[in-house]
Amino acid sequence: MKCPYCNGTGELINPEVGALILIARQAKGMTQEQLAIGASLSRAQIANIETGKSDIPTKTLARIAQTLGVSMKDLVP
Repeated sequence: MKCPYCNGTGELINPEVGALILIARQAKGMTQEQLAIGASLSRAQIANIETGKSDIPTKTLARIAQTLGVSMKDLVP
């Protein structure tokens, strides 16, 4: 059975995910830099994810969710 979020590709292609990450990050009072460091990404990668310019591998989403202290399900519409 394929993942309903990534259709078996391992990458989320829904631009709404970036918006949910932005909302969660701001709710935690974190900067993009803080989130990037916690998730082992660059600040530019976080910016591209939040603006929907970049797809998100599910492994990356897991690291972002862990850094934000939320469930991956909270970041997927």
